[in-house]
This record gives sequence, C-alpha cells and structure tokens, in this order.
Amino acid sequence: MDYFDILIADLRALIADLGKNGGQMSPSVYDTAQVLRFAPPEEGAEPALDWLLTQQHVDGGWGSLAAPLARHMPTFAAVLALQQHGQSPAAREALRGGVDFLQQTAYQWQPPLPEEMPVGVELILPQLLCEADGLNLGLSSEPYTALVELGQYKRMLIQKHNPKAGTTPVFSWEAWGEKPETAVIDGTGGVGHNPSATAYWLQKAAGQPNLTAERAAAHRYLNQSSAATFLNIPGVVPTAWPVNRYEQIYVLHILQLAGLLEHPALADIVEPEIDDIFRAVTPAGIGFSDYFVPDGDDTYAALAVLKSSNRPVDKRFLDLFRNETHFHAYPGELQPGPTVTARAIHALSLWGERYEPAEEFIRQRQTEDGRWRGDKWNTSWLYATYLSVFALQATGAPEHQPAIQKAIQALLAQQNPDGGWSTTGLSNLTETGMGILTLLLCESPRLQPAIQRAFGWMLENYQPFAFSETMCWLNKQEYRIHRVDRTFELAAMLSVALAMEETA
Repeated sequence: MDYFDILIADLRALIADLGKNGGQMSPSVYDTAQVLRFAPPEEGAEPALDWLLTQQHVDGGWGSLAAPLARHMPTFAAVLALQQHGQSPAAREALRGGVDFLQQTAYQWQPPLPEEMPVGVELILPQLLCEADGLNLGLSSEPYTALVELGQYKRMLIQKHNPKAGTTPVFSWEAWGEKPETAVIDGTGGVGHNPSATAYWLQKAAGQPNLTAERAAAHRYLNQSSAATFLNIPGVVPTAWPVNRYEQIYVLHILQLAGLLEHPALADIVEPEIDDIFRAVTPAGIGFSDYFVPDGDDTYAALAVLKSSNRPVDKRFLDLFRNETHFHAYPGELQPGPTVTARAIHALSLWGERYEPAEEFIRQRQTEDGRWRGDKWNTSWLYATYLSVFALQATGAPEHQPAIQKAIQALLAQQNPDGGWSTTGLSNLTETGMGILTLLLCESPRLQPAIQRAFGWMLENYQPFAFSETMCWLNKQEYRIHRVDRTFELAAMLSVALAMEETA
C-alpha cells in the first residue's frame, strides 16, 4: 500500500467516526479548573489537578502563547482551583507562578479592547477577578476597567432577554447565573453545552431535592464530555460538548474547499453524511449540535456543502446571518469574525451571487504584510488567510487579485526553512496543511517548489491514524477539534498527491 492509499484509508476512518460520542476535542485548562472548583468528580480532584500542573508554561501562565489575551481566563481559573485544592509544594509553587503571570500581563487589557477577544471574556474575567479579590491574591482590577464596563453592559442585556437553553449567553452561565433554573438545561442534560456552566449550575443546585434528576443528568453530562478528550482522567473536560454537527459539517466543508468531496474513493462514505446534514438543517440554519442555536459559521459551511452536492437548498438561507457590512456568527455579537464572512462569500458564489460590502470587509482586514490575522474563532493566520483567499477568489472578481497575490507572497515569505508553516514558529501539520491548500488555489507553476517542500515535510512527519496536539481554535480558550484539524492535514497531502498524479 503506497502513501496515497494510506491517506485515503486514514480519511475514510475519520469520516466514519464523525460525531461519534458527541465529537472529539482537546482538554481545556479553563473548564477543567472550573469543574474542579464547582463540581469535582467522585474520584477526587487530584488526577485532574495533576494534569493542570503539567499544562503550566515556564512563565507561570496557562494557555496558548499564540493567543495572549486567551491566556488570562485559564490562568485565573487554574489559580483559583489551586487555591482551593492544591496542598502540595508543587501546587503552591504553581499558584504563585500563576499570580505572578497575571500581575505582569494585566496591562494587556488596557483599552482599546481588540476585536478578537475570547468568547465570554467580558463576562467571565471580571467574575474571576472578583473571586480572586476575595482571596487577597494581590491582583489589581484597575487594568481591567474597560473589560469590566463591557461586561456590565453585556450582563444588562442578558438580564433583559432572560436567555434559555441552547443559546450563546448560557454557554457562559457560570459568569452570570444565579439560580439553578431548569430552563437553561438543554437536551444534553448540561447547561450551555459547556462543562464550566454545567458545573456551576450543579454547585447552585446542590442539596435541592426537587432537582435530583436534573443533577444526575448534569453529572452524566460532565462524565460524557470528559470522555470526549480521550484522556480518561476524571474531571478533565473540553471547552464545549457535544460538537457533533460542528465536526461533521467542517470536515465535509474542508473536503469541498480542497476539491475532494466528490472523490470516488470517498463517495460511498461521504454521501450519507451529506444527507444527514440536509435533514438536520432547520429554517433558522444549523448549529454545532442539534441542541444549540444555529450560527452563521456552521450554516454557511453546510449550505456550501449541500449546494455543491446538488441538494435542493433554498437560497433564502443565505440571508440568515447577513448585515450591512458582513456576516455574523450569532445575533448581537460584539466582535465580528471575518472567517464567518469568508465562508458566507463562498456560499454566495455557489449561487452566482456576490455581496460587495462583505468582500470589502474582508479586504480591509488584510494586514500590510499580506496576511489575515487570526480572529475570535481561530488564532491561526494561516486559517484566516486560507478562507479569505478562497472567498475572494470564488467571487471571480479581478479587483481582488492584488489582495490574493499579496497573500501568496506572504505565505512564501513566512514558510519555514523545513518547508512547514506555523503561527508560533515551529512547523506543525495542521497549519502546514492550510498553507498548502492556499497555494494550491493559484495553480501556478512558480509555487510548486514551495508546495513540494511543504508536502515533503508533511509526509516526513505524518503518522497514520494519529492526532497531533496543535490547537488553533479559540473559544473561552484555545482548543483542537481533532477530526476537523486532521482533515486539513489529510486534504492537503491528498491534494498534492493527486496533482502529482495528474502531471505524471
């Protein structure tokens, strides 16, 4: 069996597992720390606490170095969990390191606040700061004044609308919830599809006999979400669960963008997944699970897959998340996500339509060096650049060519000596796959040396049926949704292999 057959077998196995057990996701420091604080597992806090200690960086903080502002929530939560449970010398030292990190980096929250802030940070971080203040840890609230004010405004809106289960405010229920109302419990048995929110609800519901069944369901939810990390450590949980539709839709959308969705070697296993998405789309769109409110990202990716697969899709869906200048993921979001708009522009192109304000929105966010920086949903500039280039090219508009060519030059300039790419400097398979897929869009012979160098590096570092640890996605903190990110890797290698076969 040659490498092409191995790649196909790897991808087929991945597709066969889409959505299995609610999806597979990396563990979250923030959510694990919050679960330990509010609803520690029956096995005790030590196993998860030990895992938390292994995740701390040498600078004392937790979280990805690629997303500085996303490091404060997990670090605050870890410090508070260590304050509550950590008795060993190692735990006390880690706590001091975390406090030092927060003291030294608080200035990063001075205004103006950036667009690409982690989800719920304006609600959660002020709450964590308030709790830390009660423990006399010496953490000043002054640098966070602008964020606190934004959080107060957001909290006022939440109280006004009284959000229910499966909505975005409930995803951060631990930052504003007060009473353990059953109205916030969704079909998963949890609160907000989020372990932190669910654990906090459990703390509030403790000892209430009228909520015995709901508490049991919430505990089951936490156990099931923990299983999604594949670590088998009690209390270690992901940042969201379930994510079965997210996993399913994005994998197929990546294959579509790479031109692999209709490949004969995949058709028999892909077609049932497309039919399943078609049945799942509601009049309001589709969300990352069937129990969560629809969003623009999942909806436009699903529409693109369905349209290109000749399913009868009503074009009115294209307007669901459109506004005057761009497309949004959720109604009322404070910061726009350019990658959502890029997905929408591509979906529009499949109907032969354009929305020029959105195209201008994308072009304006290209940096001087030719890249698109990561946004609120993903920290990787390679991800944002890939979607932006694809979207602009899909319009067929010649006025976008300068921006596209500038992006290609940026990719060539940023390629590492070993042939790979990365946001943080050290090449990784996921972002190198994104880089290859971007260069392949241009079909230019002059790009072949860069593509071949990247392809060679990927093959050298590829391990069949395995997952890497690169985390680019951003929510309350960074995370990896394994099957989606693996698809970027496999799609890139397969695309190059097919192109080589055609020119042989």
